[in-house]
Amino acid sequence: MVDPAPRRAPEPLPAPPPDPGDRWVDAVAGRVAGAAFGVASWFRAARSFHPRGRSFRGTLSVSGTDPAGATVLDLPGDHRAVVRLSRGAGLPEPLPDALGLAVRLLDADGRGGRQDLLLVSSGTAVGARHVIVPESRYDVATYSSLTPFRVGTERLVLGARALEGVGGRAGWPRLDDVADAVTAGTAAFALCTATPTGGWTRRGILRLGDELTGAESESLRFTPFHHAGGIEPVGVVNALRRRAYAESQAARPTP
Repeated sequence: MVDPAPRRAPEPLPAPPPDPGDRWVDAVAGRVAGAAFGVASWFRAARSFHPRGRSFRGTLSVSGTDPAGATVLDLPGDHRAVVRLSRGAGLPEPLPDALGLAVRLLDADGRGGRQDLLLVSSGTAVGARHVIVPESRYDVATYSSLTPFRVGTERLVLGARALEGVGGRAGWPRLDDVADAVTAGTAAFALCTATPTGGWTRRGILRLGDELTGAESESLRFTPFHHAGGIEPVGVVNALRRRAYAESQAARPTP
């Protein structure tokens, strides 16, 4: 089973950002963001964002032929994963929404450490990969981390896209369509990285497997601050997210 732990205590707040400017953002604006997200989760009795979704077991296959500087992207082999596809605002399907692709690599460092990757539908042009773009189909969306992460000595944007041709004629406009593709064995994504202004480099293939139960899915708490695989959140935006994620998740009811 994957991380269900139905009655676990809230996780401790991640360490503050090392950069002095980011620490100031975290201490001032981050506290406001944390309180706001906590209230939103408490009021909604669910995730503040991406409340509607479905989760699956998965496997990330990495070739390691083009090292990126992160353990989880450089060591050849298969990594066990948990994957959640979701709708950011929870709008009815198939209306366009901010489609989310959250990935947890369960043994990212070979010692049981986790690496979470949180991606959302974005534009395809270089500048647009830093902007949320609503989409109506999970198989045509380009997913991006929006902000760069530290990967080795570089700052890289993370991205993903369904493998070409896997959607079929009808595509995946609904979460049920994704589940059907999983059953058919055709649900797979290319996981990529890019410099903030450069082209995408494929790092691995993410294949979706058995679906989790509703309770298992609801118990998942993704956060970019799980970075045992060497993909580390940095910068002002991530400084704002530190308390927002922690407060929002602590306020959510436990299934």
